Amino acid sequence: MVIGKGLVAGSFSSYAQDERFLIFASGVSNSKTSTDADFRREEDMLRQAMKAHADMQLVYFSTTSVEDADLQHTAYVQHKLNMEELIRSVAHRYSIFRLSNLAGRSENPNTILNYFYQHISQGIPFQLWQHSERNIIDAEDVFRIADYLLQHGEATNQTVNIANTESYPVQLIVDSMEAVCGKKGIYTLADKGAAVTIHTEAIKAACDALNIHFGKGYLQQLLQKYYSA
Repeated sequence: MVIGKGLVAGSFSSYAQDERFLIFASGVSNSKTSTDADFRREEDMLRQAMKAHADMQLVYFSTTSVEDADLQHTAYVQHKLNMEELIRSVAHRYSIFRLSNLAGRSENPNTILNYFYQHISQGIPFQLWQHSERNIIDAEDVFRIADYLLQHGEATNQTVNIANTESYPVQLIVDSMEAVCGKKGIYTLADKGAAVTIHTEAIKAACDALNIHFGKGYLQQLLQKYYSA
């Protein structure tokens, strides 16, 4: 069963009729401007879903930003940590997948790649935190890894990071997006940001089995896949 209708929910559409798992993919979509009301709405939906489908294994999507010095103290990340604790205290069986920044076909303007694409392609000025890094992963790879872990029973009652093994300087992301768009972005540099370290040891075996490689050219391949004309 799948609850939600965004990029993650769409990636898990094959689970729609699977009564073993409850894919809860109806969370807050904008990590920067969400309100307390948005957080309460997600919590209410989550509580109702766990109560109504207590016999299913709950699959919840949190964020790897809990390990990001730029973001870990934001209201959004604190909300996600609260939801994780709620699940651990209520759900009989669960898998919590902490995701990094997704690449995929989405109309959501708040994803980091959609944000850069929109601003660069339309000539909209923006600010670039020159010391920041962001971790980018294909939504299709997220599904493949999560599906492997669920089907092999390797994530039951666990919290697992699903992310690229490499995080990218935001300057590199912007430079790569400029190459895809064929134009330069209009931005100012801010002396802000920090490197990101995300532990991905738990998905190594799955990636090896699925032949997923986060190596040289992965970022550029994603941008070509989703943003080239």
